[in-house]
This record gives sequence, structure tokens and C-alpha cells, in this order.
Amino acid sequence: MREGIDAASPCAGGADGAFAGRSLAHAAEELVRAGGGRLLRWGGASLTTHFQPIYCVRRGSCLGFEALARANDADGRALRPEDFFSRTAAADRSLLDWACRALHLRNYATVDPGDRTLFINIHPEAAVRDARRSREFADLIRYYGLVPKRVCVEILEDSCSDEGLLREAVESYRDMGATIAMDDFGVGRSNFDRVALLRPDVVKIDRSVLVAAMGTERASRVLPGMIELLHESHARVAVEGIESRREALFAIAAKADYLQGFYFASPNARLNDEVTGTAILDHLLNSPALRAA
Repeated sequence: MREGIDAASPCAGGADGAFAGRSLAHAAEELVRAGGGRLLRWGGASLTTHFQPIYCVRRGSCLGFEALARANDADGRALRPEDFFSRTAAADRSLLDWACRALHLRNYATVDPGDRTLFINIHPEAAVRDARRSREFADLIRYYGLVPKRVCVEILEDSCSDEGLLREAVESYRDMGATIAMDDFGVGRSNFDRVALLRPDVVKIDRSVLVAAMGTERASRVLPGMIELLHESHARVAVEGIESRREALFAIAAKADYLQGFYFASPNARLNDEVTGTAILDHLLNSPALRAA
């Protein structure tokens, strides 16, 4: 039997206290199992997984799904994920990050179509502590029936205490077979310096960049230029946060490789919206407006 933890009090002691020297993967499994598998209980709240499709422009089909945490308080009221995670003590964040990985892997296993990539968000500070845990992470992925090559590790936009260790962690994820994405490019620390440091396979451009680029004719050259530079860095480019047909056509014309956003599908506990989003993309790719661009 795997070593467990007190699921009723996940924050006691913290990942760097009570759990020092113990397997975060095993602790994460126990937390997910204690919630019945479908949800994770943490700090008086419950977390579930929603999936949002990511579409490939060249293939005109779904590439995979980003796993997104959805939090509710004890009365069932929705909590903003950023508020929930920010209130977690720093010493407990690594364990929470691992528990979310386990939750997403478990929930994806119940709906997995068998040939899509699962995008899992990892905070850079948690990644820094993963620099020598790649085997443990690979084992966690396999425990839930997936293989690392079908997982994309998405490094969230935020600062970390050691950029060198962040690079080491990213290389360890790559060595285990996972692909690497960088989230929210154009915001905060997600810039060309970090692209050069991490050498991601995929760079996800933040919605704010898309909106700004559509503001004026002069600004409209920003996004295509940015995508061209990222392609020169050997990264494929996803534009996220697409909410309208006009934005989707603009991203396609700018040579984005992948598209993601509410226009194609809202995050959902199931994968039902994949077909609808594929039909929307097919219609866009055959649009006279796109051919004339």
C-alpha cells in the first residue's frame, strides 16, 4: 500500500515541512483518492478539473486539452482560481501543485480519447523544486494510465527563485518525454529571454497581446512579427483567449499554429465541445475573408 497523508488536513506542516523527504507524487495520489477521485479537497475548498480544447490550424483538428482547476468554497460558491492559489501558504504550494497534477491526470483518464495531448499547468516555483523529480513525475503520469509523451508541461507566467533551476527542471521534463509550453507570452516574465532560456516547444501568446494587436492598423503588425520571431526560435505558437470570429481569423492570418478560447469551446468537465470547435475551425479555414487576407 502506498504511503498516505492526513487528507483532512493537507496544509499542516507544508511540503517543505511535514513532507520533506517524502514522495509528493504519493501524497498527491492520496489527496485525490480521499476526494473520491473526481475532486480534491484543500483548505476548506474543493477543486475539480475542466478541460479546454486547443486546435491545430494546419491539421484543422483538436491537438489536445488544457486542464484547468475550478475551485468552490464549502457552500459551493465559485472561487477565482488565482485567489484560491494565492491564499495558499508558500510552504504548501508544491504539494498543492502536485495534487492538481494528480487530479487532472486522474480526471483525464476517465475521458481520454487516446490520441490527444494533455496540457498540465505547473507554477515555475514548483518546477524549481522538480529539478530532480522528473522520474517521480513520469511515474505519476503512468500511474493514471498515460505516457509522458502525451503530456505537455505548461510553465505558468510568474517569477521564480532560480531561473537556472527552472531551466534544469524543464530539461528534466523534456528528458522524460514530455513537451514544453510557455504560458501567457507577452506578460510579466514570459518574454523572449525566457524563451531563449527554456527553449519551449510551444509558446502560448496571451489574449492581451491579441487584443492590443487588433487595436490599430499599425498595432496589427505586432502579432505576426511576434509569431515570426517565435517560429525563428523553433517554437510553435498558440494564441489563447480567442473570443470572436474576427479574433480567430486574425490569429490564423498571423500564422498561429494553434488556437484556444471561448469562441471554440468553454472549459468543461467533459470533452463534448471538441467536435463543435473543429467544425468552427473548418468553417474559418474555408472563409473567403481568410483567403483574401
